[in-house]
Amino acid sequence: MYDRLGEGEDSELGLVIRDLDVPEPGPGEVRLRVSAYGLNQADILLMSNRHYAISDLPMRLGYEASGVVEAVGPGVTRFGVGDRVSTIPNIDGPYSCANEYALAREEFTTPWPEGWSAAEAAGFWMQYLTAYYPMKEIFPVAEGDWVLITAASGGTGLGAIRIGKALGARVIATTRTSEKCAFLREQGADATIATAEEDMTAAIMSITGGEGVRLVSDGVGGGFVAQYVDALAFDGIAYVHGGLSGTNEVSFPILPLVRRRAGLYGYSLINETRDPEALRRGIGFVTELINSEALGRPVIDRVYPLCEASAAYERMKAGLQRGKIIIAV
Repeated sequence: MYDRLGEGEDSELGLVIRDLDVPEPGPGEVRLRVSAYGLNQADILLMSNRHYAISDLPMRLGYEASGVVEAVGPGVTRFGVGDRVSTIPNIDGPYSCANEYALAREEFTTPWPEGWSAAEAAGFWMQYLTAYYPMKEIFPVAEGDWVLITAASGGTGLGAIRIGKALGARVIATTRTSEKCAFLREQGADATIATAEEDMTAAIMSITGGEGVRLVSDGVGGGFVAQYVDALAFDGIAYVHGGLSGTNEVSFPILPLVRRRAGLYGYSLINETRDPEALRRGIGFVTELINSEALGRPVIDRVYPLCEASAAYERMKAGLQRGKIIIAV
């Protein structure tokens, strides 16, 4: 199992393998033997104490996994021993998946999608649900709306492209250099912007014919907000859900928001899934799209063995991935 430890560890990230007791499921919990788990930017934020949840070191990581149920606690009725399942991110507990064995609450556990590999089944809930709530429930996207997705080549960015397209949006995807632009268009983006090579505001306004973007899904934050804030449409919204900029301090001019009656919104998937009804709605929406094959299968960047987890996290920190990075257990 992986623990995030304090200062003085050999790994630059502070990640070490540690033997722990196999956990026993409590009321409403299932225990699964983990087949694979997915990496998320939230892991990096927790390591650097920049997540809004408290980083109480040492701590274990891992938001989502696939695996086989080995035991169930009292009151569990939907799953039994031997069922193949996927887990939905849930930090309340706390629950961690970067282990050989993991606990999950029944309501945060779903069937492993039929025909999917362990890697595919381990890394789709974070990317699809992160986009579902803002695009469908909080700031509903209408047919033909322009949506901007930043840092779009990672798992969450690709999930946002697919959810946006499923809702009828026209999607602009950003990446730092033009190297990944063709890849993003292959994944469904209507247009792309290489932010290190282009004037972002000018590019957005050109692509949208001067209209601007209705919704921005921003996983970068920091000073990067200033690069697109002047290209929001009237009543446009930018929601910040990540901190790839390296800081939690957001800096941008306020007048563009005033002129367009636009807004900046701080967003976290965890806040939405704490509502049981909202959780059920999100599961139902994504499950229907998966069953109809409207979303396709998750794009897997690379699968690492558990012993190379540090290298996997370093790859994610460097922003090299094209899709989801997975650890096979």
